[in-house]
Amino acid sequence: MSALLPVLSLPLGDPAPVCAACGRRGPASEEALVRCNVRRFRERSFPVWRCGGCSSLHVAAVPELAEYYAGYPIRGQRLDYFLRTWYRRVLRRLVAAGLQRRHRILDHGCNQGLFLDFLREHGYRNCTGYDPFVPAFASTRALADSYDWVVSLDVIEHDADPRGFLHRLAGLTRPGGHLCIETPDAAGIDLSDPEEYLHALHAPYHVHILSRQALRSLAADEGLAVVAWHRRWYMDGRLPGTARGFFEPLMRHAGNDVDAGYERPRPGLFAAHPGLVARFLVGGLLPSPKTDHQMAILRRMGPYP
Repeated sequence: MSALLPVLSLPLGDPAPVCAACGRRGPASEEALVRCNVRRFRERSFPVWRCGGCSSLHVAAVPELAEYYAGYPIRGQRLDYFLRTWYRRVLRRLVAAGLQRRHRILDHGCNQGLFLDFLREHGYRNCTGYDPFVPAFASTRALADSYDWVVSLDVIEHDADPRGFLHRLAGLTRPGGHLCIETPDAAGIDLSDPEEYLHALHAPYHVHILSRQALRSLAADEGLAVVAWHRRWYMDGRLPGTARGFFEPLMRHAGNDVDAGYERPRPGLFAAHPGLVARFLVGGLLPSPKTDHQMAILRRMGPYP
């Protein structure tokens, strides 16, 4: 691993960092070194600090961030049993908030377009994707229109300017339309135990992790009213194998790198940790104590066209 960057160390050096969420300048209320949860870079650690005002979390700036996205494990997702189960929960929430098949939908930050494929499987034909880092969806033509629904799953935390990101998404939403933001909740992350919350922290990819307070405030600034706010992570299913009460322990036993979530589980793990079998079958019935994710469904104020 001689080519790795040196481990960064605290203190951060800036006694008064500026929060990208609330704009507060002042000392961090907490700081921690957090290792990267991607196997290639697991020996690299990054300073993460918490805003003393809104409780949002921020990772120190990383040079050559593009290096980390080369071979990014999450790009290997497939629309399989697991992803369909989790997307089904997302769709139920959107429908409960008013989504109809006739609506125009934009998936902003759509990665490989798997949620679009899922929506089309369920009769939602009028949907478009945009992702500047995926050639098939990089055309900015999608940004020249407005939509009844703009959905952005696990994207805002990757953006260097979360306030600007939310402003752009609000601008793509028709008056009276809806915006869905799924992102980790900084207020539910215990920075004193980074390994337990390693995948929500996801350093250095998650540049700014908003607290619920910060996201509500940014939404209000954009004239967005709260329709629903979900605290249970959509990737915490009821069906066998889809609960975080199963896959998080499985990943920990496999080294606790995010790569393990996209690989075929090793049979030896179940032999060494027989409790995983029970968790596979009934993990979705176990209580989920973590509140480190949030899904906000927001409505842009104004008459619906």
